[in-house]
Amino acid sequence: MSNWKIRRLRGECAKCGQPFKTDGERILTQVRMDGGELIREDYHTECWEEPADAIFWWATRFAVKKKSTMALDFELIEKLFFQLEGRSEEKIRELRYLLCLMLMRKRRLKLVKVHRGKEGEAMLVRQPRRKQEWKVFVYDFEPERIEVLRGELSSLLDGDLGDSADDALESAAGAEEPEEASSEAPSVGAGDGS
Repeated sequence: MSNWKIRRLRGECAKCGQPFKTDGERILTQVRMDGGELIREDYHTECWEEPADAIFWWATRFAVKKKSTMALDFELIEKLFFQLEGRSEEKIRELRYLLCLMLMRKRRLKLVKVHRGKEGEAMLVRQPRRKQEWKVFVYDFEPERIEVLRGELSSLLDGDLGDSADDALESAAGAEEPEEASSEAPSVGAGDGS
């Protein structure tokens, strides 16, 4: 099992070191791999140069006063999930699995079937009303690892993850093994009209 080391928004630019000061100031955030570690960096817009090694980047707003809870941006989570397609690093696969569980919980992805192969167990998922499928490797996390992963995912997304992420992380604890789906299997999120 790999360890993630993602730092949360510190309130200063990764390039110039100057603090973000203005409430609502536009900042740019990137996630990249550095020496096998996932790194999050935040930049003033004038310091930003899109790096060649960024896995994913997005624009956000700096908040002077942090909210006690955060409304997750599922559009961002979905984009990050798709951007990580095809990456082979273990940490990226773990992250993608957790993002997938969150998206399944919110019915943005549906389980098509579970595949067992030489690389391990993987889920095939798709978006509702779409035919394209994505492969997501499955991890059976130990219960004590869940709190660590929750903190790292929180750091990546910069805030409290809320109930949907808690439920996804509990699902990842390996309490139940996913059932093999048949061609007529009920999908995760059944009842959404598709």
